[in-house]
Amino acid sequence: MEAICGPIISYFIGSIPFGFLIAKLAKGIDIRQVGSGNPGATNVARVMGKPYGILVFILDMLKGFFPVFIFDHYLAGHAHPLLLILCGVGVICGHAFPVFLNFKGGKAVATGCGVFLWLAPLPLIISVAVWLCVVFTTRYISLGSILSPPVLAICLLVLGKDPLGQGLYLTIFSLFISILIILRHKSNIRRLFNGTENKIGKKTKTNNSPTSHV
Repeated sequence: MEAICGPIISYFIGSIPFGFLIAKLAKGIDIRQVGSGNPGATNVARVMGKPYGILVFILDMLKGFFPVFIFDHYLAGHAHPLLLILCGVGVICGHAFPVFLNFKGGKAVATGCGVFLWLAPLPLIISVAVWLCVVFTTRYISLGSILSPPVLAICLLVLGKDPLGQGLYLTIFSLFISILIILRHKSNIRRLFNGTENKIGKKTKTNNSPTSHV
């Protein structure tokens, strides 16, 4: 029963569109129609200001953390590793493809951080450190978000407990998340190559023609 209910419940938790809700409640705007059109924390920060973006990031991270934490706690730490990973997959897919926003959601970085905060905290810390270094060096949030997930996967391979044996599910999950996040940033990758990607501090134009939903 847990193997069926866990991922489904996690998906609906992940589908809660905090960026969309906060933009609507605080400013009365549809975040999908301004800036990049993405309902994630970065677009919220650029359109509404850093405090709102930080709030959305924290909420998106918490919704990734709590499903795996609660199911692990509910089963007294005896949950099969695959169940926790399926809950992680569910909540991340809910964020990226939310049923409440016609399956057009965020890029899964914050929610992924929340999942790995419980499943693999040390590799996550290293990955976040890489994100910070890349962002502060290049001033591209997207570049840090693209490079840090593969770092997490590499850290799991190097530092994880039996990453190709007992920890194989977690290793595969980290590779899946890395690929998903990179694919969700494909428009950013194009802009990075074209030299048109927005840097930190550069104000994003707010109009009714979003450039990308992914």
